Amino acid sequence: MSTRSALCSIVAGTLALCLMGLAPLSFAQCVPRNVASPAPQDPVARVLAQQKACPANAMEFVGALERLGARMEPTMVNFVGFHNPEAGAFFLFEIVSGGGAASAQISIERGDLLFGHFTTATGDGKLVSNDSGLVIELIAWDNAKQFYNFYELVDGEWFYRGDSKDVLDDISLLHRQKDATANPFGSRLRCSGCHVNGGLLQKELAGPHNDWFVDNRKLPLGALKPDAFVARKLATLADASELAKLVTASARRLAESPGYQKVLASRSMQEQLRPLFCPLEVNIESDVEPLDDRKSSLRIPSAFFVDTRLASADVTVARKDYDAALRALRSRLPETPGRQDADHGWLTPVKADSDRAAVEALVAKGTVDNEFVTDVLAVDFTNPAFSKTRCALLRLVPDTGGASFPNRFQDALRGASMAGATELLGNLTDPARDAAFHKKTATAFLAKCQQRGPDAKAVLEWTRLLAQRRVEVSAAEISRNPRGHILEDPGRIVFPSTDPRAVAGRLTLTRECQVQ
Repeated sequence: MSTRSALCSIVAGTLALCLMGLAPLSFAQCVPRNVASPAPQDPVARVLAQQKACPANAMEFVGALERLGARMEPTMVNFVGFHNPEAGAFFLFEIVSGGGAASAQISIERGDLLFGHFTTATGDGKLVSNDSGLVIELIAWDNAKQFYNFYELVDGEWFYRGDSKDVLDDISLLHRQKDATANPFGSRLRCSGCHVNGGLLQKELAGPHNDWFVDNRKLPLGALKPDAFVARKLATLADASELAKLVTASARRLAESPGYQKVLASRSMQEQLRPLFCPLEVNIESDVEPLDDRKSSLRIPSAFFVDTRLASADVTVARKDYDAALRALRSRLPETPGRQDADHGWLTPVKADSDRAAVEALVAKGTVDNEFVTDVLAVDFTNPAFSKTRCALLRLVPDTGGASFPNRFQDALRGASMAGATELLGNLTDPARDAAFHKKTATAFLAKCQQRGPDAKAVLEWTRLLAQRRVEVSAAEISRNPRGHILEDPGRIVFPSTDPRAVAGRLTLTRECQVQ
C-alpha cells in the first residue's frame, strides 16, 4: 500500500481531504457523527471537509457554500398551509450547483446536493431562520456508491444518518411482515419515514404545487418581516417546478443506478415488486386553479379515479356542487379560521411517481414486462393508490425470480382464497386480458365518471370518498414509522378535515363510478 493510500485509510472515518482524491492531505475539523466507513464521497462530505469549524446553522452553511463559489436556488413551501403565514413555518429547500473556487477544488453537479432549512416567527413579528432543534436536512448523491446519503444538523451538531441502502434495510418488512401488528419499519434512520424509496421527495410534485412558491402565485407572508438572511433567500426564490424536475429525475436516477440495482437485485421478488402492488410513497394532486379565483368549474385529477398507466381523462364538476359538498361535510382547514379548503380544490393523494419509476426500472431490465404490470394494476383499479386488495397479493409473490417465476406465482394464486387472487390469476393466464383490454376497461370507467360529473349527488359522493382517501394515507402502513410520518405529521398541515371525520376503508368506487 502506498503512503498516500495508507493515510487515506487511516483518516477515512474522519472525512479528510483525501476524499475524491483531493489534496493536500489534512485532518478535517468538521466531522459528522456516526459517519460511515468507508467515508462518504458526496458533496456534503466534501464541503464539510473544507471547513475549519462546523457550520452551526443555516446561515453559516450557506456562507460556506458561497465561499466555495456554489450557487443556490431556494424553493419554499408553507409547512402549515398557503393561507396561514403567521406561524412563520416556512421550509426553504435549496438546489446547490457549481462551486469550483480555485482554493476549494469542489464542483457540485445540479441535483447532487439539496438541503432544507426552516424559518420561524419571533414575538415581534420577524421571520428568521430557525437555529435550534432540527436546523438543516440534507440529501446528497454519492458517486462512489451510486445512491443518496442523508445528513442532518441538529442543535449545532452534524449527523450522517445513512443512505438509500439503509432505507431499503429499514423497509424490508414493509407490507410483508407476518404479524400485522408489528412495526414494519427498522430504526436505522428517521428519513426512511418519508423518503421510503431512498431518494428525493416532493409530495406536491405535479403543478400547481399547492402550498409551494410558484412564480405566478407567490406565498403570502402576512405581517411578518423577514430578517436580512431570509429576505435574501426570498429575493431569489425559484419556482417549485424546478425542484419537481430534479425530484422526478432523481427517482429514475436511483432506480436505474448500477449500485442501487445491485443492492435491489439481492433482495426478494416481493421487495422488488412491492412498488407495483403497494404504496411506498405518496404524491398529492389537485385542481389547477386557485379556489379564490372562483372559477365556475373544477377539474378532478384523473389519478383520483384510476392509475394513469391504465387511462387518463380529467373529470370536470361544477364549483357550486363542490362548495355544497364541502358544506355538507363541514370541511375546514386546520389552523386557518374560516377556510373550508386548501388553496386549490380537490387535494388528493395519488400513486407516487417514485413508485412508478421503480417499476419502470424493473421492466427495463426484464424482471417483469408491461403485460404483468397492467395485469396487477387492473386488480381493484378503482382504488389506484391505496388498495388493500392489490397490496395483500404481494404476500403471494415467490421470493425468487427466474424463468419459473410466472408459473410459481400462478400456482400461489390458485391456492389462495384472498380477495383479488382469482382476478389476478385470470389476468395473467387469459390471453384476452392483455394490456389493451385493461386500458380499454379503465377508459370506459373514466367515461362513466365524466358522464356523472354534472350530477351534484355524484360530487357529494366523490367528495366523501376524497375525505376517506386523505385519512387512508395516515391509516396506511407507510405511515407507521415511529420516527417519521409520511406526511410529516405532527406539524405539517396538508389536507382539510371533515366532521364527522372520515373513516378509512368504509367506501369504495364501483366500475359504474358510483360510491358504495
